[in-house]
Amino acid sequence: MRVEALKHLASSAAALAPDSTIVVFGSASVFATYPELGIECDLYRQTKDADFIFEPWEQSLGKALNNAVGKESLFYDHFGYYADIISPAAFDCFPPDFRDRLVPLEGCPRVFALDPHDMAVAKLFAGRPKDVRLLAFLLATKRLDEQKVRKLLWDTPMEEKWIVRTHQVLEQAVAEARKPAA
Repeated sequence: MRVEALKHLASSAAALAPDSTIVVFGSASVFATYPELGIECDLYRQTKDADFIFEPWEQSLGKALNNAVGKESLFYDHFGYYADIISPAAFDCFPPDFRDRLVPLEGCPRVFALDPHDMAVAKLFAGRPKDVRLLAFLLATKRLDEQKVRKLLWDTPMEEKWIVRTHQVLEQAVAEARKPAA
Protein backbone atom coordinates (compact mmCIF):
# COMPACT_ATOMS: atom_id res chain seq x y z
CA MET A 1 0.00 0.00 0.00
CA ARG A 2 1.06 3.55 -0.64
CA VAL A 3 -0.18 6.80 0.82
CA GLU A 4 -2.25 7.45 -2.33
CA ALA A 5 -4.13 4.18 -1.79
CA LEU A 6 -4.75 5.04 1.86
CA LYS A 7 -6.12 8.45 0.88
CA HIS A 8 -8.36 6.91 -1.78
CA LEU A 9 -9.63 4.31 0.66
CA ALA A 10 -10.18 6.86 3.45
CA SER A 11 -11.96 9.31 1.11
CA SER A 12 -14.20 6.54 -0.22
CA ALA A 13 -15.10 5.37 3.27
CA ALA A 14 -15.60 8.92 4.56
CA ALA A 15 -18.01 9.66 1.70
CA LEU A 16 -20.19 6.80 2.96
CA ALA A 17 -20.20 8.19 6.51
CA PRO A 18 -20.31 11.99 6.16
CA ASP A 19 -21.11 12.56 9.84
CA SER A 20 -18.20 10.47 11.10
CA THR A 21 -14.56 10.96 11.89
CA ILE A 22 -12.11 8.21 10.93
CA VAL A 23 -9.14 7.18 13.05
CA VAL A 24 -6.57 5.21 11.07
CA PHE A 25 -4.51 2.88 13.18
CA GLY A 26 -2.26 -0.08 12.49
CA SER A 27 0.59 -0.04 10.01
CA ALA A 28 -1.03 2.30 7.49
CA SER A 29 -1.39 5.05 10.10
CA VAL A 30 2.27 6.00 9.73
CA PHE A 31 1.58 7.30 6.19
CA ALA A 32 0.16 10.48 7.73
CA THR A 33 3.62 11.17 9.21
CA TYR A 34 5.89 9.33 6.75
CA PRO A 35 4.14 9.17 3.35
CA GLU A 36 7.28 7.84 1.64
CA LEU A 37 7.18 4.49 3.45
CA GLY A 38 5.02 2.84 0.81
CA ILE A 39 7.95 3.14 -1.57
CA GLU A 40 10.84 2.54 0.85
CA CYS A 41 9.66 -0.43 2.88
CA ASP A 42 8.84 -3.95 1.63
CA LEU A 43 6.43 -4.50 4.51
CA TYR A 44 4.30 -1.65 3.18
CA ARG A 45 4.47 -2.78 -0.43
CA GLN A 46 2.92 -6.08 0.71
CA THR A 47 0.16 -4.46 2.82
CA LYS A 48 -3.30 -4.47 1.26
CA ASP A 49 -5.39 -3.10 4.12
CA ALA A 50 -5.82 -0.18 6.47
CA ASP A 51 -7.53 -0.30 9.87
CA PHE A 52 -10.28 2.27 10.43
CA ILE A 53 -12.33 3.19 13.48
CA PHE A 54 -15.36 5.38 12.84
CA GLU A 55 -16.68 7.80 15.44
CA PRO A 56 -19.42 7.91 16.37
CA TRP A 57 -19.65 4.13 16.12
CA GLU A 58 -22.74 2.27 15.04
CA GLN A 59 -22.76 -1.47 14.41
CA SER A 60 -24.95 -1.04 11.31
CA LEU A 61 -22.53 1.55 9.89
CA GLY A 62 -19.63 -0.82 10.48
CA LYS A 63 -21.41 -3.57 8.54
CA ALA A 64 -22.31 -1.23 5.68
CA LEU A 65 -18.71 0.01 5.44
CA ASN A 66 -17.35 -3.54 5.51
CA ASN A 67 -19.66 -4.41 2.64
CA ALA A 68 -18.59 -1.31 0.69
CA VAL A 69 -14.80 -1.16 1.24
CA GLY A 70 -13.93 -4.31 3.21
CA LYS A 71 -12.07 -7.45 2.21
CA GLU A 72 -15.07 -9.09 0.56
CA SER A 73 -16.12 -5.94 -1.32
CA LEU A 74 -16.16 -5.05 -4.99
CA PHE A 75 -13.92 -2.13 -3.98
CA TYR A 76 -11.18 -4.59 -3.00
CA ASP A 77 -11.75 -6.70 -6.10
CA HIS A 78 -11.31 -3.61 -8.27
CA PHE A 79 -8.55 -1.66 -6.49
CA GLY A 80 -6.63 -4.38 -4.62
CA TYR A 81 -6.77 -2.81 -1.15
CA TYR A 82 -9.43 -2.63 1.53
CA ALA A 83 -10.41 -1.30 4.94
CA ASP A 84 -10.73 -3.30 8.12
CA ILE A 85 -13.55 -1.58 9.97
CA ILE A 86 -12.93 -2.03 13.69
CA SER A 87 -15.03 -1.03 16.69
CA PRO A 88 -13.71 1.58 19.14
CA ALA A 89 -12.92 -1.23 21.60
CA ALA A 90 -9.50 -1.22 19.90
CA PHE A 91 -8.81 2.10 21.67
CA ASP A 92 -8.17 0.02 24.82
CA CYS A 93 -4.73 -0.88 23.41
CA PHE A 94 -3.78 2.75 22.76
CA PRO A 95 -2.04 5.09 25.21
CA PRO A 96 -4.68 7.03 27.14
CA ASP A 97 -3.84 10.43 25.61
CA PHE A 98 -3.38 9.24 22.01
CA ARG A 99 -6.05 11.69 20.78
CA ASP A 100 -3.75 14.59 21.69
CA ARG A 101 -1.25 13.34 19.11
CA LEU A 102 -3.53 12.35 16.20
CA VAL A 103 -2.09 13.36 12.83
CA PRO A 104 -4.43 14.65 10.10
CA LEU A 105 -4.24 12.67 6.87
CA GLU A 106 -3.43 15.36 4.32
CA GLY A 107 -6.19 15.87 1.78
CA CYS A 108 -8.74 13.85 3.75
CA PRO A 109 -10.99 15.95 5.98
CA ARG A 110 -12.20 14.17 9.13
CA VAL A 111 -9.49 11.49 8.80
CA PHE A 112 -6.80 11.27 11.46
CA ALA A 113 -4.03 8.75 12.03
CA LEU A 114 -2.24 7.57 15.12
CA ASP A 115 1.10 9.12 15.83
CA PRO A 116 3.72 6.45 14.96
CA HIS A 117 4.64 6.05 18.63
CA ASP A 118 1.03 5.35 19.60
CA MET A 119 0.79 2.91 16.68
CA ALA A 120 3.91 1.20 18.02
CA VAL A 121 2.24 0.64 21.40
CA ALA A 122 -0.79 -0.92 19.70
CA LYS A 123 1.54 -3.13 17.63
CA LEU A 124 3.28 -4.29 20.82
CA PHE A 125 -0.05 -5.71 21.97
CA ALA A 126 -0.46 -7.61 18.69
CA GLY A 127 3.15 -8.81 18.85
CA ARG A 128 3.12 -10.77 15.59
CA PRO A 129 6.41 -11.37 13.75
CA LYS A 130 5.39 -8.84 11.08
CA ASP A 131 4.76 -6.26 13.82
CA VAL A 132 8.21 -6.86 15.28
CA ARG A 133 9.78 -6.46 11.81
CA LEU A 134 7.87 -3.23 11.20
CA LEU A 135 8.79 -1.74 14.58
CA ALA A 136 12.43 -2.79 14.10
CA PHE A 137 12.47 -1.05 10.70
CA LEU A 138 10.93 2.13 12.12
CA LEU A 139 13.38 2.14 15.03
CA ALA A 140 16.40 1.45 12.80
CA THR A 141 15.43 4.26 10.42
CA LYS A 142 14.91 6.69 13.34
CA ARG A 143 11.19 7.08 12.65
CA LEU A 144 10.45 5.84 16.16
CA ASP A 145 12.12 7.04 19.33
CA GLU A 146 12.65 4.03 21.58
CA GLN A 147 12.39 6.03 24.79
CA LYS A 148 9.13 7.67 23.74
CA VAL A 149 7.65 4.25 22.90
CA ARG A 150 8.79 2.94 26.30
CA LYS A 151 7.17 5.88 28.12
CA LEU A 152 3.88 5.54 26.22
CA LEU A 153 3.88 1.80 26.86
CA TRP A 154 4.46 2.39 30.56
CA ASP A 155 1.62 4.94 30.66
CA THR A 156 -0.85 2.55 28.98
CA PRO A 157 -3.06 0.75 31.51
CA MET A 158 -2.97 -3.04 31.13
CA GLU A 159 -3.09 -6.28 33.03
CA GLU A 160 0.17 -7.73 34.34
CA LYS A 161 0.32 -10.46 31.67
CA TRP A 162 0.22 -7.74 29.00
CA ILE A 163 2.96 -5.73 30.71
CA VAL A 164 5.32 -8.69 30.41
CA ARG A 165 4.29 -9.59 26.87
CA THR A 166 4.40 -6.07 25.39
CA HIS A 167 7.79 -5.38 26.92
CA GLN A 168 9.14 -8.67 25.53
CA VAL A 169 7.91 -7.71 22.07
CA LEU A 170 9.53 -4.29 22.40
CA GLU A 171 12.83 -5.89 23.40
CA GLN A 172 12.62 -8.14 20.31
CA ALA A 173 12.02 -5.14 18.04
CA VAL A 174 14.85 -3.14 19.62
CA ALA A 175 17.26 -6.08 19.29
CA GLU A 176 16.30 -6.59 15.65
CA ALA A 177 16.68 -2.86 14.95
CA ARG A 178 20.23 -2.92 16.33
CA LYS A 179 21.37 -5.83 14.12
CA PRO A 180 23.74 -4.75 11.37
CA ALA A 181 22.12 -4.62 7.92
CA ALA A 182 22.88 -7.65 5.80
